[in-house]
Amino acid sequence: MNQKKISREELFEKAPVWTAIFSLTIPMIISSLVAMIYNLSDTFFVGVLNDSVQNAAITLTAPAMTLFYGITNLFGIGASSLMSRSMGQKDMETVKRASATGLYLGLIGAMLLSAITILFNTPALTQYCKETTFG
Repeated sequence: MNQKKISREELFEKAPVWTAIFSLTIPMIISSLVAMIYNLSDTFFVGVLNDSVQNAAITLTAPAMTLFYGITNLFGIGASSLMSRSMGQKDMETVKRASATGLYLGLIGAMLLSAITILFNTPALTQYCKETTFG
């Protein structure tokens, strides 16, 4: 792969497909690895406490985190699709608007999901504790 810095336009319009794929996927893989290492270290330090309830709490939050990622990716994938089509048509104004819209809708979606989670966490946790051996 060529080591010189490639501009955005050159990357999407003229670069070979594999160059574009590698230059875009490597940062994404690194960010996923950082998130995984964070989760593993969090579980490790909670596990050192030898409290099964706290360890179970860490495990139970994993689906909630996946839901957060899914909500934000929903808007990110839709916006990136519109952005790629608009870049092909050389409509940079739509690219800018789609990028901003995807970012803000992802943030709003995450905030709404956070608000719902905060609002209903007591009933959900109370019901869970009644159904398990913890309560």
